Amino acid sequence: MTTISSTVLKMASGPAASAAKPLVAAGPSEREKLGEVAEQFEALFVKSILSSARSAQLADPLLNNEGLKTFNSMLDQEYATALSQRESLGIADALVRQFQHRVSDGDV
Repeated sequence: MTTISSTVLKMASGPAASAAKPLVAAGPSEREKLGEVAEQFEALFVKSILSSARSAQLADPLLNNEGLKTFNSMLDQEYATALSQRESLGIADALVRQFQHRVSDGDV
């Protein structure tokens, strides 16, 4: 399962979310961190789509066991990561645009 870093949790909840104040920057890499978190979220969203598509099968496969389910879950995660890195659905870009005003580069 993909974990989302604490940076996104700070932006989504807490005093910065309600007051809409910019976060205090630890360095010039805050915007890069925002982009990475947005890409992680996009990968998580794609994994959810792939998992839903896989569960919508018409019949049970011949070898339906816990090992196969675990393998398919890990395979969906790898597919989602590869797809989100190769092709953009625009979700990560939209998240960056939504939250970029809350992240400062330290030169503002």
